[in-house]
Amino acid sequence: GLSHDSGLLMDLRYSYAKADQWRAGSSRKATEAPSGSDTEIENKRTINQIVNLNMDYSVNKEWAVMLGVPYVMRDHQHTFDSSTAVGAFEQQSKFNELGDISVQTKYKIDLGGQDSGAGIRFGMKFPTGATNKTMTPPDPSNPDTPYKLERSSQPGTGSTDGIVGFYYFRNTPGNAFGWFVSGQFQSAIAIKDSYRPGNEVAFDAGMHYETMEKLNLLLQLNSQDRSRDTGGNAIPASGGYSINISPGLSYALGVQAQIYGFLQVPILRYVNTDPADSASGQLAARWIASVGITQRF
Repeated sequence: GLSHDSGLLMDLRYSYAKADQWRAGSSRKATEAPSGSDTEIENKRTINQIVNLNMDYSVNKEWAVMLGVPYVMRDHQHTFDSSTAVGAFEQQSKFNELGDISVQTKYKIDLGGQDSGAGIRFGMKFPTGATNKTMTPPDPSNPDTPYKLERSSQPGTGSTDGIVGFYYFRNTPGNAFGWFVSGQFQSAIAIKDSYRPGNEVAFDAGMHYETMEKLNLLLQLNSQDRSRDTGGNAIPASGGYSINISPGLSYALGVQAQIYGFLQVPILRYVNTDPADSASGQLAARWIASVGITQRF
């Protein structure tokens, strides 16, 4: 999807991930047994379905404006380890909500042709997503107070983030083969309710190869490193890093449109634990699937 063509490029993408594997560090672990601790036990699953609408409009040959709008469909379930007579029970939070919208500016560097290009991106992510979702049923020891869903699972982070990134792409004449690299850094510059999401660094590299008319083989290597969330409402067992391989296909519907799909599988993954709790960990997904359509106007 990287190019320096003029006009408007729209991308609509759906992603699915089911995080149901309890992990600590680089290993899979068994979840802890209920003991009446009056705390959550993350032993169930989080189903994440996200629809992203991304728009990239070239104002002129040097500048473009990008808008990212996520719609989050999340279903989170865990066990609450109650010390009351009811004992351990399942809690759930399920919602379909607008997430945090981002706006970026792209400066395109002219490398002397349409077959290659580079650029830098910078912008902000805004706290448009809700941060007040709760779990049901509530804690029996305090039934009149809604039990809050953890901040990292909310539709939005509540923070305003700064974003800066770069990219480079190169295609062979006729675009039968091409490759790209890109990177991005994101960090909160204003926070809400004592929660600061961890800084995030992402680096991607990929290639495409046209096997026949309209059909392309795709392959990407995606890496992500996110530091631990901080603040009074943060969970210490958060953040980590991963390297993923993502094979895929794309098919041209015409000169200006194409559909595509990827399957992302981790080849290296490390999830942070709570330094004060050796039994802590995080739920992680075994794979992520994405399908989408792009249209240029």
